[in-house]
Amino acid sequence: MTNKSNKKTFLLGVGAQKAGTSWLHEQLHQRRDADFGFCKEYHILDALTLDDFQSFRPKHPSPLKWRTWRRKRFLNKPDRYFNYFSSLLKRDSIRLSGDITPSYGCLSASTLQWVRDEFAQRGVSTRIVFLMRDPVERILSQQRMQLRKRGDLNPAQEVNHLRKAAIKLKHSPSRRSNYLQTLETLEAVFQPKEVFIDLYERLFTTPVYERLCAHLQIPYRVPDWGNRVNQSQSTTTIPDDILQLIGTSQITIFDGVRKKCPNLDLQRYWPTASRWCVGHQSA
Repeated sequence: MTNKSNKKTFLLGVGAQKAGTSWLHEQLHQRRDADFGFCKEYHILDALTLDDFQSFRPKHPSPLKWRTWRRKRFLNKPDRYFNYFSSLLKRDSIRLSGDITPSYGCLSASTLQWVRDEFAQRGVSTRIVFLMRDPVERILSQQRMQLRKRGDLNPAQEVNHLRKAAIKLKHSPSRRSNYLQTLETLEAVFQPKEVFIDLYERLFTTPVYERLCAHLQIPYRVPDWGNRVNQSQSTTTIPDDILQLIGTSQITIFDGVRKKCPNLDLQRYWPTASRWCVGHQSA
């Protein structure tokens, strides 16, 4: 039997956006037995394989912008991506490395199988982490983040921006929000023991974080519970018609996740979606 202390693990974080992935990366990367390299979100696998994410392909990077330059090298020769993380894990003290890029939730089954096989050839096991957040709250948080980055975050602008976003979602659903598709793709490639699925709303609790560490084959260590990276609280009252529009756009996803993951108790942990995804009582 393999000694557990000798196991080397690559964490492939597949989302979701605004679901605690930055906090998780910070907690894991600061461990002495982990090294996640020079980025949190490398955006290699999506930029390589998905047309919607071609914007993450650097065009003419300068060595002076060394992170972008190194990413470009990975994109030009993908073997470098797998070799890089494998080299980090070759150090005796390092047991965990990874790439937590939320848009990887959009990756195809063939891409995920490729990643699994490449690391297996290098003696590294791939473990998936997929954190989901109340889909209505996630969209609200994502839109606030966009406004904050533009310096336009104020109540009037937030409501106006959300109304436009809600109307757009009705006609053009976001691929990043399609938890159901991600779950189905993961099922097609990985064994249940290789996939950790839980909720943002439950992440900051000892039982869930202990289970996460066990999944990643590392000892549990108490994280910094109080440091919520990139967390934003809204004091704006969102009109009901906007919440209804967003909720309607998420009905299929909400119902699908509820059926696939009944143990997650979405009625309790996703109260906003439970109220506004009006189709949740249909099944």
